[in-house]
Amino acid sequence: MKQKSHAGMTGKGFYAALALSAAMVGAACRYAYSEAGKLTPPAAPSHQYTGDTAQTTAVPKVTAPQTTKYTAPPRTAAVTETVTETVTEAVAEAAAILHRSTEAETAPPEPVETEPPVEQPVPPVAGKLIQRFSHGDLVKSPTTGIWSTHNGADYAADYGSDVCCTEDGTVSGVEKDALLGICVTVLHENGTTTRYCGLNEGLNVQPGDVIARGTVIGVIGDTNEGESTLESHLHFEVQQNDKYIDPESYLAGACAAEPQPEA
Repeated sequence: MKQKSHAGMTGKGFYAALALSAAMVGAACRYAYSEAGKLTPPAAPSHQYTGDTAQTTAVPKVTAPQTTKYTAPPRTAAVTETVTETVTEAVAEAAAILHRSTEAETAPPEPVETEPPVEQPVPPVAGKLIQRFSHGDLVKSPTTGIWSTHNGADYAADYGSDVCCTEDGTVSGVEKDALLGICVTVLHENGTTTRYCGLNEGLNVQPGDVIARGTVIGVIGDTNEGESTLESHLHFEVQQNDKYIDPESYLAGACAAEPQPEA
């Protein structure tokens, strides 16, 4: 009888232990669920459509994505020097280009080559005009009383005064005229011929001499018998294209540059 009772209690004890274990597991799950509920935030309330009221749903707040700021590594001394040199060279080159451009803009224009001006003839003697060129008209000579053309101009000058060549040229003739006395003829490079009359003996030139303007060819004399009643003077004649021209116009430069006919 005792053995049966022990066996029966043992069966009841087993089921009691099993029930206790189940109760403990349930209690543990319930505790875990309640703790999990505390950690989870309550759901946002939703509005249901009731009558004429529109249903609205709370829109979750948009959070901007987080970005990581890039920090450049520190530059080394070599890199800094290279950049500085490059910038300095660029600035220097730009300054040089600007300087050249400024010089080009401000530089004066190159001079235009022009022909040198034609020099005017020098006066053959220092003296005033006492008898003009007649331009082909007949005039009465105060010495001979003869009507004739006066082909030159008379310039008063003291006896022994220097007589100069008016332009560069070549002595083409030396002669003694019956009326005009000792005469020297010079052919100039522009084709003009000048004649100096009434000179004294003892000339400084002879035919064929190449002389420059201003060269003294002789001095005033008293050999001009055809105009001896006039005061001491030089009779000066100018020919161009084998035609007598006004010595005054020639000395003023008006005739010195006239074109010559082709040979």
